[in-house]
Amino acid sequence: MKKRKGFSVPLLVLLCALFVNFFAVETKAETKAFEYIIADSDSRYLTAEDISGMSVQVVCFAKNEIYARHGRTFVSKELSGYFGEQPWYYGFLSPEEFSSAVLNQYETANIQLLTNREKELEPGGYVLDRSGYTYDAVYQYVYGEQLTDTLVDDSYIFPDSDTRYLSESETTNLSQQAICYAKNEIYARHGRLFKSQELTDYFNSKDWYNGTVQPENFSTAIFNAYENANVQLLSQCEMARSSGGYVLDQPGYDITKVLSAGASDQELLKNDYIFIDSDTRYLTSDEVNGLSLKMACYAKNEIYARRGRLFNSQELREYFEGKRWYYGRISPENFSDDVFNKYELENIRVLTEREFSLDSNGYQLY
Repeated sequence: MKKRKGFSVPLLVLLCALFVNFFAVETKAETKAFEYIIADSDSRYLTAEDISGMSVQVVCFAKNEIYARHGRTFVSKELSGYFGEQPWYYGFLSPEEFSSAVLNQYETANIQLLTNREKELEPGGYVLDRSGYTYDAVYQYVYGEQLTDTLVDDSYIFPDSDTRYLSESETTNLSQQAICYAKNEIYARHGRLFKSQELTDYFNSKDWYNGTVQPENFSTAIFNAYENANVQLLSQCEMARSSGGYVLDQPGYDITKVLSAGASDQELLKNDYIFIDSDTRYLTSDEVNGLSLKMACYAKNEIYARRGRLFNSQELREYFEGKRWYYGRISPENFSDDVFNKYELENIRVLTEREFSLDSNGYQLY
């Protein structure tokens, strides 16, 4: 991708402001608007007027943004590169695994509108991955440029997986990607190198990692009883999420989404999501039953927050406004359950059931 040259002074000022806000403890709502091409394409019907000022590339990207919001990965290097820069994006479903069942009525209609417009502007639609492509038109449309240098912490996912037996409940709030990394963390602690570029990138970002042993020369005889048991447990938990386990080296993979596991709610709430994929799959009973009263309430409201709902509760406002992916724009009275797909509706039901099974009054928010 070619870099743009000749930034004007106003644009440089804007980029500096974005940089400061990106690393601030609290991210302002107005900054978050730059993270999406169309922030509310999942909660309202777009009109022809809404997209009339878009170039064919922007229309194409806006259409694919709807898929990206649900974790779809892309074969196109152009799309993978762009969405990989977005702080809200977490690609974990291959095109073959992705199902339109995750789309709600607004998203389905908006994809059709954008597809029609794309073909109006360029017969056959925008051609991806052409030689010398840039994101200039997209950056210009959203009046900003995303920052890609995200810091990765140097902690372990499970710092003591070599000295104690892990429990299945400790993986409840981890993504499948994190479970896969935690399993390989046990190997990495003993200096194993990896054929996977994704694992290589991740462990090379850790100060404690010193890869010296080629995969073909590595022997699990070095593992102790705890490590052997934990590798087996983590492998089982990973495979339970989906057949075949987490697929490494998918286009647009993001190692910065994997954070350390913790035993307390306070530590778990530091993660970007409680359940990052609660909009694309049914949560399991083991996952839900492992939640505390507070976490069940928060996980339920996370599904609403992902769809842009605002909250009357100060506690929920403070929590979700601290998340980079959150863009609250719909008042409670204007919010409609029509935005939810079948996974979200069922997960809200089971999370609500879990919450009220722990306390007949539910979690008391302030």
